[in-house]
Amino acid sequence: MEESDGQSIFNNKDECTLDYMNTNKLPQDHPCVIETIRKHYLNKPSPPDVPLKLDTDDDQDRSPGQTGVIFRLLKNQTKGFFVECGALNGEFMSNTIDLERKFNWGGILIEANPETFKKLISRNRKAWTLPACLSLEPFPTQVTFQMKVGDPGHSHIEGAAKTLQKPGIPGVDPDLVTVQCFPFYSILLAVGQTQVDFFSLDVEGHELKILKTIPWHKVDIKSLTVEWDHIPEGQEALIRFMEESGFIKIGAFDFLWSRDVIFIKDLINIH
Repeated sequence: MEESDGQSIFNNKDECTLDYMNTNKLPQDHPCVIETIRKHYLNKPSPPDVPLKLDTDDDQDRSPGQTGVIFRLLKNQTKGFFVECGALNGEFMSNTIDLERKFNWGGILIEANPETFKKLISRNRKAWTLPACLSLEPFPTQVTFQMKVGDPGHSHIEGAAKTLQKPGIPGVDPDLVTVQCFPFYSILLAVGQTQVDFFSLDVEGHELKILKTIPWHKVDIKSLTVEWDHIPEGQEALIRFMEESGFIKIGAFDFLWSRDVIFIKDLINIH
């Protein structure tokens, strides 16, 4: 993984602004997009010797069950690389914290809710962190985002998701805010990592649209858990698309707080 050395890689650096990038729908591998993520959105992983700041110090799995399943599917892999989108505060309902603290994984944590991200970045996670959302298009976008202060797990981009409520409900939903989104592939390029061992995607209904932006022939993703129950197209559409993209459905979770489908790229090495 490497960061920008501070020298612009965009020839017309004066034009490399968010407005220019969004208005012109720059492709996801455009130097301006990559540089913008590196310089203005990426936060470095916390150093290894800096202790985590968790609300509780017990060894209990923070995920509803995804972490253990993925760890077994990947044959107890250590020092892997994850991406978690919908990372919340970095501890509560985290599908990656135990891979990090117990098995020396690193990765990327993406959380669009500005208030929740403040807590996430205070955790000293050993992963890159971004206060952004994943784009629903193969280019950067700005979107309207609904923060649910009382229920941050259901905060999401405004749209057709089933969990969308009218803004301004006292004590529940503040005014809508504008959030910058980047394509998944752009973020991988920004950290110099196109091989991902585990991708956790939970964005309250926009999962399939995000998956359709990924150039699958340019990335190597071993396994995914994808929340499906808010996707307007339904679980079957998700499974069909992932199978067309070279993945196999392994199983599904149906817990109180999580209804995910598990996909893996290669069954040959699973026992």
